[in-house]
Amino acid sequence: MQTSVAIMVSDGTMNQVIGTWVDIKKERKRMIKGDSSEYDLLERWSSLNCDGYKTVEIGVREGLGSKIIMDNAENYMMHIGIDPYANLKYQHYDNAKPAQYDYTDNMRDTMIKDFESYRGKFRFCNMTDKKFMVENPGYHVEYALVHFDGPHMTRDVMTEAIYFAERCAPFARFIFDDYPKYNMQLISDCLKPYGFSVMEQGKNKICLEKQNT
Repeated sequence: MQTSVAIMVSDGTMNQVIGTWVDIKKERKRMIKGDSSEYDLLERWSSLNCDGYKTVEIGVREGLGSKIIMDNAENYMMHIGIDPYANLKYQHYDNAKPAQYDYTDNMRDTMIKDFESYRGKFRFCNMTDKKFMVENPGYHVEYALVHFDGPHMTRDVMTEAIYFAERCAPFARFIFDDYPKYNMQLISDCLKPYGFSVMEQGKNKICLEKQNT
């Protein structure tokens, strides 16, 4: 059955989109071209009572990570997806040359349609992580879970992590994708003063949890 659903976009307006929800298990099989166990970890780590706080994913792409978070997190106020799409040319990894990645506006439009079943629980911010942080400068405690899957450069991930650490719930979880590609030890050390320590790690994903002290 198709339904018309309002999805909030970055400028605060509501877009009406038509789409059909795809079963998450079938979607995972279609989209994953590697080790699905990493998404099993994301599923387990996202099983968190968010107590009315928000969840976030930086780097939405086709939307599988956000779907897993929204299907497993409990009592979250809103899930925020941040991604500029538009086939931007940028430096994605430490010591890598700038390159253009296949994150098209068509991919964005398909993703928005796929999220029609979430009915106001999904806010899509069609912008870079840097622009999101500039446009949301306040120091309100807002976030319970963040999945960092955008730029994989140490300085960018660290900037994101500190931004959210200063605005997170006392029990927050931070999940980092492809952490072997950047200096995760440095980022972990910078998060220690905020009360974060490693909860569990896989081959390509690692979860840090804040201790409520």
